[in-house]
Amino acid sequence: MGKPWIVQYSCWNGPEVLRRGYNLPMLTPTITIHISGSAIAIYGAVLSTITAGVQVVTHLKDRVRLRVHVQHNMETIGGDPRYAQKKLTIMRVSNAGRRPTTVTCLGAYRLFPHNPFIIADIRPQCPCELTEGKELSAILNQEGLDLSVMESWEAYTATGGTFRLSVVPWYRRLWNRRKFRRAAMEKKQ
Repeated sequence: MGKPWIVQYSCWNGPEVLRRGYNLPMLTPTITIHISGSAIAIYGAVLSTITAGVQVVTHLKDRVRLRVHVQHNMETIGGDPRYAQKKLTIMRVSNAGRRPTTVTCLGAYRLFPHNPFIIADIRPQCPCELTEGKELSAILNQEGLDLSVMESWEAYTATGGTFRLSVVPWYRRLWNRRKFRRAAMEKKQ
């Protein structure tokens, strides 16, 4: 009986004849991929747009954001005897951003001709560094405080930033600040 011959196609040197029984060389497949320049350009544009969007979101989350909350007509039960049987206004300032900031003082603007004021009873004492998620609170006795003339509640930072909780609309605030500036100019003259 004769030895059978087989024809096998290889990827590197065309057809070759091999005898059965001998070690066959390992065949490696050749894969050809054609990518056009347009596909690469589209991929690059999509990837850079996604990266830019992520950078914008990170930048917006990374800045200082203080939230000001005010609660009126609060009372204490137990605790500090200075505030027993009194109506209180509680102002809370919390850091909603990722960046720590130093709060130097808390206060409020009132409508003209009433002067603005600052709040002295703040816990923890100012200046206070607020890291992410931390808060400070101020307690103010409502006796003698007319809440109907409040313009805004404000928190001031060491870098000169002002974060406010507005009580009146923006146009009324603008007009009120203009009256304060005009009164200050008249006082100088």
